[in-house]
Amino acid sequence: MIKKSDEAKQAIIRATTDLIMQSNGNMDEITTRMIAEKAGVGVGLINYHFQTKDNLVEVCVQKIIDDVTDNFRPQLNSNLNTNERLKSVVKMVADFLMGNQALSRISILADQARPAVNDNTMKTIKGLTAVIVNSDGVLRKSEKFSAFALTSVLQSTFLRKDMTTEICGYDFNMKEQRDSFIDLMVDKLFGSGDTNE
Repeated sequence: MIKKSDEAKQAIIRATTDLIMQSNGNMDEITTRMIAEKAGVGVGLINYHFQTKDNLVEVCVQKIIDDVTDNFRPQLNSNLNTNERLKSVVKMVADFLMGNQALSRISILADQARPAVNDNTMKTIKGLTAVIVNSDGVLRKSEKFSAFALTSVLQSTFLRKDMTTEICGYDFNMKEQRDSFIDLMVDKLFGSGDTNE
């Protein structure tokens, strides 16, 4: 039997998620009162379950990103070598970050503040390691490190995207330059050859 408290909490999460999606992640457009009205609860119940609007938003954003990453199954050309497949996946991730900037920023910063085994950063790392695993099914320690480094650099570059031209000579806001940056990053971390061949 579901308690009324649990039902209210889920209604708050659903209402907040809907408002986040409607506002394209612009949190300035969403008030606690709006959330309460949409969920059909009092503001006090939001504070009781989540303490702050920021905590609530973080829970909802992580859920939104979780749903995306859980369903992320890129169709990759099997004729591509490992580095080319990896570049393709990283470009998809970067495109998602840029297409969902407010949500992505909240998710990355939440992961940095409270790292967890199943947070979105770790899911990204695991997704990248699935692309680079060798034909013998073995993932070397150096490749795990490189997947971690690749994810970290991608997140840092995204968070500082308006400074990337000055920092590294590529404008992360522009798709063509972002893709070139990713190509360079993968080649630097994994070498320019294919570890599977």
